[in-house]
Amino acid sequence: MALAAFLFALSVSAAAIKLKEPLAAPVPHFEHAYTVSRLPSRGSIQAMSELRTVDSVIRLTRGNGSSLSSLYVQAMRLQDTGREEGYSRLTTGSLPLVNIEQGTVFLAPATVGGQDFDVVIDTGSSDPWLVSTGFDCVDPYTHDDEPEDYCYFGPLYDPSQSTTFAPIPNRNLNLSYADGEFINGLVGYESFTMGGITIPQQQFSAVNFAGWYGDGISSGLVGFAYRTLTSAYAGTDPKADKAGHQISYNPFFVNMYTSNTTAPVFSMAMSRNENEGGVMALGGIPDIPHSPYWISVPIIPVGVNASSGEVVYEFYTIVIDGYAYSSDQSAQFNPYASANSRKRSLVGNGTQAIVDSGTSLMYVANDVAVGVTLAFTPPGTCDPSSRSDPTCYVPCHSIPPVFGVTIKKKVFFVNAQDMILQNGVDDNGIPNVLAVFDIGAEMMRFSAREFYGLGSYGATASPGGYS
Repeated sequence: MALAAFLFALSVSAAAIKLKEPLAAPVPHFEHAYTVSRLPSRGSIQAMSELRTVDSVIRLTRGNGSSLSSLYVQAMRLQDTGREEGYSRLTTGSLPLVNIEQGTVFLAPATVGGQDFDVVIDTGSSDPWLVSTGFDCVDPYTHDDEPEDYCYFGPLYDPSQSTTFAPIPNRNLNLSYADGEFINGLVGYESFTMGGITIPQQQFSAVNFAGWYGDGISSGLVGFAYRTLTSAYAGTDPKADKAGHQISYNPFFVNMYTSNTTAPVFSMAMSRNENEGGVMALGGIPDIPHSPYWISVPIIPVGVNASSGEVVYEFYTIVIDGYAYSSDQSAQFNPYASANSRKRSLVGNGTQAIVDSGTSLMYVANDVAVGVTLAFTPPGTCDPSSRSDPTCYVPCHSIPPVFGVTIKKKVFFVNAQDMILQNGVDDNGIPNVLAVFDIGAEMMRFSAREFYGLGSYGATASPGGYS
């Protein structure tokens, strides 16, 4: 049993309610002691953008595979709980990660150089890249040569079939990820279209060397983090690249708003339908039902640092007020911490949480995970032998408790349909809010989609919108 995510995931370096037996999949590993640090502000902060409904909307689909963000979160969780000691070390000295997310990535269509692809959407990295024809595939851990289909990419980008590709001399892309996967490639300019918006000369990489476990659909990735995380280097030999010597450039979305093509915002809303992924709007919000009320909270940019000190990933982080949960379906909560004894207090006050496009579960602190499990009717159980990182279960017929995440004194409730994973397969998606990444103002903005209590003073558990 696991909690499906409130949005993408509101995550902390702690235990998640999760499945007892993950589905069989290639076991990822990590080879760094990761740390996190606050990143500096991006300079002048703009006023919040007017939220307009836009036509530049991308229909997202789901793919099988571990997202980059989930791998970094899992790596830090294992370090934080000390669970590394429970695993056998490989000859490389690396440690396995637990695939608790069951492998879900969100894909979007893109047209690059007149060729159509599906790409992974990732809010924690910056580089746009596609695997190209004739690439060399190797095993990510042994580095043994393998046939192309071993890396399991979708269709390959063919530079020779493009009339707009312009290589950049003496430049290479060099990216490594938390699970040991890596890519190297040529760097150039290319016509890049997503959501009906075209950047005619977008810098990107045509990957020619990859250690990768793909999903069989996606051909690459488009990052939506800041330009400070781009990974282009001088020269043509990736072995000569040095950490900290990257050459920054504008990622796809940054080029969109700096060229005044769109407002500096993008928004995402996920679908519960297992055959759909949701929608992503560039420069505004999609035309979907949502509450008329919004809350706004500052983005705290947080970097994930490898043992070398290099920032290798970035999370959009916010401060939440805490969690609201109860087995009483008519419970009232007290986000203002008033003296009203009839209203229930929040748990986990002042938690910093990650808002992320690549994690389909919600990660919460141990006491919250256990408390929510025990609030099911009938109650669930948690394995007492793993108190540092408890594994919790509930019967599939259990009635979920009321559960919500409180941001700026407003409680966003998670739909009961998203509270249980049936048979270890996450079909529920993450439909509870519409989230806006206002990059220009460095703010996150949220609106309830299902009117599950965008509550104010002492929010109630019943649907009904803003009170």
